[in-house]
Amino acid sequence: MRRKPSVVPFAFLFFLVFSLAPGSGHGSPPQGAPASEAPGEVRLDLNYLKGYVNDTARIVTAPARWREQEWLTAAALSSAVVVLYAYDQDIRDWTLRRRGVTTDLVSRYTKPLGEGWYTLPALGLFGVYGYAVDDQRPRRAALLGVESFVISGVFTQVLKYATHRHTPDESGRYDKWDGPSFSSDRLSFPSGHAQTAFSIATVITSEYDHAAVAPVAYGLAALTALSRVNDDCHWASDVLVGSLIGYFTAKAVVGLHRKKGPWGLAPARVGRGAGLAASYRF
Repeated sequence: MRRKPSVVPFAFLFFLVFSLAPGSGHGSPPQGAPASEAPGEVRLDLNYLKGYVNDTARIVTAPARWREQEWLTAAALSSAVVVLYAYDQDIRDWTLRRRGVTTDLVSRYTKPLGEGWYTLPALGLFGVYGYAVDDQRPRRAALLGVESFVISGVFTQVLKYATHRHTPDESGRYDKWDGPSFSSDRLSFPSGHAQTAFSIATVITSEYDHAAVAPVAYGLAALTALSRVNDDCHWASDVLVGSLIGYFTAKAVVGLHRKKGPWGLAPARVGRGAGLAASYRF
């Protein structure tokens, strides 16, 4: 008989996604305001390095600036994680029964996309290409990809050492959590491979608007994340939370590096009524 889910992990998962999921870092623009932001130049200099600290602070404190839509998104994602956690054991059993040569082959070739040993050099070459041909887009994608990887990786590692969840192949029980310690064992939650794959895929997709980019980038990221379940290294909820951390952190980083255009439009009070105020920034 399957054990009844523990209340503590449920509460922790809810708090985690509720705090981080929609972290745009800067809240929503006023309703009806036009999009007046464009990609800004990102250079490998001191300001870029300082951005790691500043952007992390903006992301962590983002809930204080959320509007109703962000809270609704956080609640929906939290519910999805909690439901998936309740079925972790069933999903693992189902996956192992269907694991075969094909799934192992796919896992073998997609797993490296979630490892820094492979993704960071690839981003580095992408950035070098951007400098060589004087193209801002690959430079931005490379620098923001590295920043997203680092910041989301910090969030992931903090959670791993704060929870010490047992991996499926260690105990076979989805509800085994040892809590905070400095031990490097039992670091199942969340999945670092999923976090890495989705953080980089999200930056690439944000920088390149070709119709084929998003399906390919997110498709490979999804296969990378699912490979961890296939290999019995992570629970399904580990993979979902890792993916959410990577995705929303990257979205925040990209958004924080967008520069605002000179024109702006915002609600304004006019006498006893309301209207719109236009502004131009020199």
